[in-house]
Amino acid sequence: MNIALNLNMTMKRLVLGEGWLKRRMKAVRYHVITIAGRLVSHARQLKMKVYEDSCIQLQEWRKKIYALTSPQP
Repeated sequence: MNIALNLNMTMKRLVLGEGWLKRRMKAVRYHVITIAGRLVSHARQLKMKVYEDSCIQLQEWRKKIYALTSPQP
């Protein structure tokens, strides 16, 4: 439980930003889950179409997470 709590706080601080520090995990999860999008099935593939504002935010979060995994010089 302590590892999960520490990981949660670290991700909020490093990835989501200062505005998310005081929010509970339930609020973070709800915000990410309720991102507006639509599932489309085409050519035996299932794709999720996300609105542009939400997509930009998700891409920023992914870039920050990826930056954490790459070694720093």
